[in-house]
Amino acid sequence: MNRILPAALAAALIMALSFATPAAAFPESSADGVVTLKLDRSQVNHGASVSVRGLARPSLRGTVRRQSVRLKFRPVGSRKWHRVQKVRTDGQGRYRVRLKVNRNGQIRAVSSDGQGSVARRITVRSRLMVAGVRPVAKVGKRVLIRGAVKPGGRRRIKVVVRGAERSVLKTTTRYHGGFAVAFRPRSSGQYSVRVFAAHNAAATSDRGRLIRLTGLRPTHASYYGPGLYGNGMACGGTLTTSTRGVAHKTLPCGTRVTLRYGTRTVKVRVIDRGPYVAGREFDLTEATRNDLGFGSTGTVWTNR
Repeated sequence: MNRILPAALAAALIMALSFATPAAAFPESSADGVVTLKLDRSQVNHGASVSVRGLARPSLRGTVRRQSVRLKFRPVGSRKWHRVQKVRTDGQGRYRVRLKVNRNGQIRAVSSDGQGSVARRITVRSRLMVAGVRPVAKVGKRVLIRGAVKPGGRRRIKVVVRGAERSVLKTTTRYHGGFAVAFRPRSSGQYSVRVFAAHNAAATSDRGRLIRLTGLRPTHASYYGPGLYGNGMACGGTLTTSTRGVAHKTLPCGTRVTLRYGTRTVKVRVIDRGPYVAGREFDLTEATRNDLGFGSTGTVWTNR
């Protein structure tokens, strides 16, 4: 009797194994259970897509069949799952699809027989876009720095200005992500401006490109040339009708100067000494005067 019982148990075990589903029917194994889900990355840029793949096995052991899988997304802060795409498995029970993700949240897969995968977290990097900023600005005049952050929603914006002076400007985006902040340069010179967007529930933080800005102050100028063509200049070379540059009493030779008159802006170098009339800071060559549309004397704006 004792010898018969072990033999019967062995026969039952062999029979049970012979009816088990072949391993080849389920090429992927996972601790998730019946439905699995994997992402090729857990962080994406706003608007970029992520590759989603997995395996959907039938809840009852047997031959693998093609079935539909619903991919669902739940934004951070929400309790509700939203269906974003539906896909069918192949003959091995596998599925693969690309999804575009626009905000932080979780992704999970649910098979047609109601089995669900483990939820996978995904983080979205914000996209900060700054509109074109005028490269020159008059001292005391407003420079508007505006743009938008995607995805939308309220978030803090910080504008850091460095250079001739240092300023930190702060504002908050509107609900759609747009923002605008005004900067007024208090002195002439070169500035660098960068915008930073703080994180919110929808996405991580981001920073914009570096913006170069020139602050201009008013100064009195005149032009020179007639009667002097062919003469040598203090910084070297010969003055001609096509010579571009300015004369200044103290700025080092070769100093780059930005000049604005009306709507025209030019960048030239100091090439000579002068002017020698009280109250005037710059003498413009004839070519520089023509580029600006300048008269004989008047006020120009300069960064020096």
